[in-house]
Amino acid sequence: MSARGTGTAWAMAAVLAVAAAARVPFLADSLWYDEVAAFLTYGAQGPVHALTTYVSLANHVLQSAAAAASAQALGADELSLRLPSLLAGLGAVAATWWFARVAVGGALGPWAGAAMALMPVAVLPSTEARGYAMVTLFAALAHGAFVAARRDGAARMWALWAAACALGTWTHLVAACVPAFHAAWLALDTMRAKDAPARRRALAGLGATACAAGLAALALAPVIPGILRLRGEFAAADGDEPTLLGREGAMMLCSIGGSWWWWSALAAAPLAALGAWRARGDRALRTALVASLGPALVALAFPLALDSWLYARFIAFMVPGIALLLAAGAQAAWARSHVAGASLAALACVGWIACLATVGPRQQLREAVGFVAARMQPGERAVAVGLPDDVHAWYALAAGIEMPGCGPYARDLQARVADRRVRWAMVLYPRALAGPLASLEGTGWAVEARFPGWIDGGDGEIAVMRRR
Repeated sequence: MSARGTGTAWAMAAVLAVAAAARVPFLADSLWYDEVAAFLTYGAQGPVHALTTYVSLANHVLQSAAAAASAQALGADELSLRLPSLLAGLGAVAATWWFARVAVGGALGPWAGAAMALMPVAVLPSTEARGYAMVTLFAALAHGAFVAARRDGAARMWALWAAACALGTWTHLVAACVPAFHAAWLALDTMRAKDAPARRRALAGLGATACAAGLAALALAPVIPGILRLRGEFAAADGDEPTLLGREGAMMLCSIGGSWWWWSALAAAPLAALGAWRARGDRALRTALVASLGPALVALAFPLALDSWLYARFIAFMVPGIALLLAAGAQAAWARSHVAGASLAALACVGWIACLATVGPRQQLREAVGFVAARMQPGERAVAVGLPDDVHAWYALAAGIEMPGCGPYARDLQARVADRRVRWAMVLYPRALAGPLASLEGTGWAVEARFPGWIDGGDGEIAVMRRR
């Protein structure tokens, strides 16, 4: 290996070590609602069940199967369920480095990899048992392969693009925004082609699109009937779905700074501005940014035109493009002044690290159950008040206590607490269940402890109530 190759390998190893160090502390946190609900419904019965069953939108099919396999091999706990996402998150760091190198140039790769190593929008999804880190990984591969294939027409790149798009869609349906946007671009290329080679490259890309669609359909075939049965769930019919003019829209905007929290994103805003300014005069960078950020336009059509809804974490396919934008800004600042470049990069990193150090757990299911278990007196009983899935049972069983649920959205609450032996109630998502919480407070119950959780904009809080 040449000296340059050895240096690149060492740099990659260093960036991956930083990425691992940023992620490992979160792996032992309590599982939160979606992680438990998805595993109990799909993964607990094994990988085949996860690949062939779809009874709720919680199934990120490929990730669910990977988590099931990990749990079978290592035993079901926080670490094993999150291991596939951790590996995907580390892979996304390397894939984004590669994307930057093939799309813009080798010098930009380390900057983009370093951004992926520390951005909260990249770190946090890779530390939970959900499919967003896998979407980011496959998106980085798809973006890089698309730019390279569109430029050079290499068949292997079209094959990689088709496979990455299919795997991303298999993981989370919203990842289909990537091939949808790229296919629209290719169709435009076909119409605007000025010579035969350009037209052949565009037509080859459309052929790869058909391959990607076929592969995704084949992979999803066992669950397509379930998806169709649940198609009404994709509509914003309940009135409580996230909106672009609310919290989730603000988080999407903040994500351009690498974080969902405004103060942390603000620290990286100068890099985003410099990256956008540089793209004005750098065609390769501009093409790469359009390819990686453009699919968000397709995603935004869901809430804007299709009466659907969108969470900020759903657009995980944008994260490699965000890393590229910030990396381009850092590299541009460094080229003008090493001091200025280092200072702006350090400011962004300090903001991201401060965010990761202070964000806390997503949802403290384990701690809330443990609090109740430690304080229950002989003869006392406890119940849980929450959403449709009795996710608290995971930790109640481990703590050795009975804690029956009160039905979806506290439907059976009054019947449960009619038993005077019920002295404890653990309320998940108290903001969403303000009515049942108030009814308890009006009949002699009081909040004994609160356990904050940042997921869903702070709605991951748990309140533990005790009958007085």
